Amino acid sequence: MTTARRWEQHYPPQLRGYRLGAEALSGNLADCARDGAERHGDAPAFTQVMPNGLHADLSFAEVHALSSAFAAYLVHACGLQPGEVVALQLPNCLHYPVAVLGSWKAGLVVTNVNPLYTERELDAQLTDSGARLLVACDLFAKRAQQVVARHGIALVLASLSDFFPEPVASAIQQKLEEQAGGDLTPEVGFQRFTQALAIGRQAAPLEPRHHDVALYQYTGGTTGRSKGAVLTHANLKAVLRMAEDYLKGFDAEIEPGEAIVTLPPLYHIFAFNFNFLLFFGRGARNLLVPSPRPLSNAQPAFERFPVRWMTGVDTLYAGLLAEPWFQARPPALKLAVSGGTSLRPVTGERWRAAVGQILEGYGLTESSCFVAFNPPGPKERPGTVGLPLPGSDVRIADAEGHELAPSTPGELLVRGPHIIERYLNRPEESHEAFVDGWFRTGDIAVMDEDGYLRIVDRKKDMVLVSGFNVYPNEVEAVIAEHPDVSEVAVIGVPDDTTGEALCAFVALHRPGLDGEAIIRHCRERLTAYKVPKRIEFREQLPKSPIGKILRAQLRT
Repeated sequence: MTTARRWEQHYPPQLRGYRLGAEALSGNLADCARDGAERHGDAPAFTQVMPNGLHADLSFAEVHALSSAFAAYLVHACGLQPGEVVALQLPNCLHYPVAVLGSWKAGLVVTNVNPLYTERELDAQLTDSGARLLVACDLFAKRAQQVVARHGIALVLASLSDFFPEPVASAIQQKLEEQAGGDLTPEVGFQRFTQALAIGRQAAPLEPRHHDVALYQYTGGTTGRSKGAVLTHANLKAVLRMAEDYLKGFDAEIEPGEAIVTLPPLYHIFAFNFNFLLFFGRGARNLLVPSPRPLSNAQPAFERFPVRWMTGVDTLYAGLLAEPWFQARPPALKLAVSGGTSLRPVTGERWRAAVGQILEGYGLTESSCFVAFNPPGPKERPGTVGLPLPGSDVRIADAEGHELAPSTPGELLVRGPHIIERYLNRPEESHEAFVDGWFRTGDIAVMDEDGYLRIVDRKKDMVLVSGFNVYPNEVEAVIAEHPDVSEVAVIGVPDDTTGEALCAFVALHRPGLDGEAIIRHCRERLTAYKVPKRIEFREQLPKSPIGKILRAQLRT
């Protein structure tokens, strides 16, 4: 049975009954590089902003030319064949769009690698994806060199100084080497990214090649083993078109030349699709901050450029609100978008008071990032993740996949042209992920009568206390309301009396608060079985690269 799209009552008329035709899903996303060059030419497409304020630009025309040169290098110099895999281990930098678009022009599959991965984690992803070439930042090259040598794959080395003129480039490189504690040159053979581009320019022009698969995008692995989601060009084209039409329908269109600041990593599906592909396709300017930690690294991007858009997770927004420089001059944003993890109510309230509207959305790697998104403007409903994107179907189901009544918690199921069909090398898990054509998200959600979605928690994170379901998100939101709390995570622990009990891990703005004060705070706001039995204090909580607190690491 197909769920009636009751959320469409809140859509503008042009989005009701929305369908994507086959022509919208055909072709290669690399075509956007040529289109951008023709439409926007010398306008800046990407700007890499360093912590000291130095910055370098690539125009739309340069991105097209450089990605074509990189494609020619991959084919003529490296001999890569359509469907083979290029791994990218890069921070937010100017090399990133060139490498992605160049790989796609060559008919290759991209797999994004977290630059902070250990040697073991890198080895696992390169093995599973079958990567033939690794593009890595020299800051991480020595960690990668043994893996590269063991796999016998080619290494292309990028430096954050590459696109700066001399003598600025040498000064930046010297500073980076000082911070890293020495020479960044690995002990294995490699090719400089800049030299690869030079080789590609000298090679014969490359006829564009196509392969259906765009990405082997590995899931966060926050609840288990990381899996490679197989995302096609059609998946990505679908979700980008759906998101663009949704924003436009609610009068929040992305205008050419508008600037978005990219603090989340581009190798994560959220920033990859929203910040990179969506804004590049619209002719907007992307301000790339290689590392937003400490948050003062982001200050030059906000103070030197007219930032109109930004994305992030709850911890990023909360962190910015605590920065004196941000408080003194909050940006004049058109829109801020929160995703990756739930936006705590207290963070949302403080952001709206200090900056303006912040819209919470929801998505997964398997949905090419987006599932639902709060409507810009007056139809936003804080505390929800908004309405499903046009062209998709969602429903709330029980364990057997049967649809539940409105406002009843159950597993969120999704289907649409943006949903993957399989995981790489995981046939059993691919089969288990679907029920009657619907993707099982593993998240517990509620849909109200109007079609607005609220994510209750991860199915695997639910805690059973004396037979009652307790969702850590709810308890965390209450603890986060305490003014002395900066971060919190709640997990279930074994308990002889109640089966499971709640343990809260808390980081404070300033020392002095004791566990009993937090428990009293909870007792005033939560029913007894939802109150944590234990409070443990930490200086900081473990987080993923995008800032999502990792409950799984607290269980070990």
